[in-house]
Amino acid sequence: MWKSGLCYFTGFLICIVYLLASELIWVPAPLLAGSGMHWIEMIDWLFYGLALAPLSWACGAWGRLRLSLRGAAKSGERVGLAGLGGWHKALLLLRLALALAGVAGAFVIFFMPERLELALIAVAGAAILAMFDLLATETMQRGSTQALSSQSQLPVTEGKRTRPGRFLAWFPRKSAVALLLLAGVLLVLLYPTGYRVTYPGMTLGMNRYAHAEGGQGGGYIDGVLVFERPAVPIDMLLGKFLSIYDFEKIPEGEPPFTETYAQVAAMKTDANQLAEAVAMGKAGLGTGITTEGVRIAAIVKDSPADGRLQAGDVIVKLNDQPVAAIADLTQYMERNVKPGDSVSITVRRDGENVTIDVQAIASQDNQERPVFGISVQNELHLDIPKHVAYKRYMAHIGGPSHGAMLTLAIIDQLTPGGVTNGWRVAGTGTIEPDGTIGRIGGIRQKAYAVSRTDANVFFVPASQVDEAQTGAPELRIVGVETIDDVLTWLAGHRP
Repeated sequence: MWKSGLCYFTGFLICIVYLLASELIWVPAPLLAGSGMHWIEMIDWLFYGLALAPLSWACGAWGRLRLSLRGAAKSGERVGLAGLGGWHKALLLLRLALALAGVAGAFVIFFMPERLELALIAVAGAAILAMFDLLATETMQRGSTQALSSQSQLPVTEGKRTRPGRFLAWFPRKSAVALLLLAGVLLVLLYPTGYRVTYPGMTLGMNRYAHAEGGQGGGYIDGVLVFERPAVPIDMLLGKFLSIYDFEKIPEGEPPFTETYAQVAAMKTDANQLAEAVAMGKAGLGTGITTEGVRIAAIVKDSPADGRLQAGDVIVKLNDQPVAAIADLTQYMERNVKPGDSVSITVRRDGENVTIDVQAIASQDNQERPVFGISVQNELHLDIPKHVAYKRYMAHIGGPSHGAMLTLAIIDQLTPGGVTNGWRVAGTGTIEPDGTIGRIGGIRQKAYAVSRTDANVFFVPASQVDEAQTGAPELRIVGVETIDDVLTWLAGHRP
C-alpha cells in the first residue's frame, strides 16, 4: 500500500511544482534556442509533463484496486463487487473511478492541449478522488487494526474505551495532516485576494508565430505579452521583492475570469485578421481594408429605431444617398436632417436590402443634433488574398496588443529582402483598420520583458513612451502612431 500512497503524493507534488512554475513562468522568458525557438514555444512541450500527475494517481489507484481484489480472493470471498461488504465495495468503486479519471486527465493533456480548462478540471477531479482514497484507506486500516487489538483484550477493558477514544483510534491522522499541509499550499497558490496583478510576460517571435503563404522567413521581430489576472497570496509576496508587479483592486460587477478569457481569445482572432489585411494592403496585395456600410451594434430602448431597426443591420443608404462609413452617415445627418424629420434608411439584412422610415429625434446632449437611438460601427471588408498560418501557443491566450508587430512581420515576409534593415525589433500596440497603432495595457511590464532580450529597438504607441521608459530606462524606445511610422524609421536608421 505504501507504494500506491507514494504515487498519490508524487502526483500532488507534481501539481504543486507546476502551479509554482506557472506563477514564475515569465522568469526564463529570455531563453532562446539555437533554432530560434522562444521560451513561449518550449512551454507547450513542458505542459505535457503535467500528465504525470493524473497518471501517478491512476497507477496508485490501479495498484490498490488489484491488492484489494487479491486480498478478497485469498480470504475465500468471491471476487467481484457482489461478494464484498459495503465499505469495501465503495472503496473499490472509488479506486476504479480514480484510475479512469487519471487516464482521462492524461488523455486530455496529451491529445487535447488546446482545451486547457478541460485539462485542469480533469486533473482537479482526479486529485479530489485521490484525497478521498487516502483518507478512506487509512481509516479502514486503522479500523482493522483497532478491531484486532480489541479482540485480543479482555471484555472488561474493551468496555472502558470512550467514544472519543474510538473516534481517535479510527481517525486517519497521517493522511489528514498531509492533506491539510497540501491545502495550505494550495491556498497560497490559488486563493483569490480581490486584487488584479499585472506582471511581465514573454516575447513572441512573430515570424515564427505567423507565416504568410509564399512569404520569406523574415527577420527578428518580437511581440511581447503581459500577464494580467486575479492575484493570489503568492503574488502579493512576490510583489514585495519585484517592483515590476502592479496590483489594483478588482471593481465590483466585473465579469468572471472565464468570460474575460473568452473575450481576449476572440480579440486575438480579430487582431490577426486586421493585421493580415493591413499588411497585405501595404505589401501591394489586395485592397487592404475597406468599409461597406455602417453596422448597427445596439439600439436604445424606446428610441425611434426600437422595433424598426435591428442590431446587425448594415446601413447602406440614407434617403437613397450611399453610406459607406460612419463619416458618411454623420456628414449626411448634420447637413440634411433635423430633429423631427423622417428618414428612409436602407439596410442590408439577411443578404437583402430593406428600406425603413425612421423619425429622427434631438440628442439629449445637443437639441439641434438629430439621432435615431442607435450605436454603430463600420462594416469592414478585409481583403486577404494569401493565407496566413499560425502556431498555437498555450501561453498566448489572446488580446489585440500583438497586432502592430504581426502586421510588420507579414509585411517583412512579403517584401523581398525584408524590412527590418538589420534591426532586432520588438514592439507592441494594436493595429487599427487605417494602420494606426493603438494604446495597450501593461506597457511598463512589456518594456521590462523586452529589455531582458536581444532586441535593440522597441516600438510603442507614441502616447506611451514615457510610461514604457519607467520599465526599461536603458532600452531604445521609439514612439510611433502608424505602421508606416515603423517602416519609415526602420528604413532610415541603421543599428
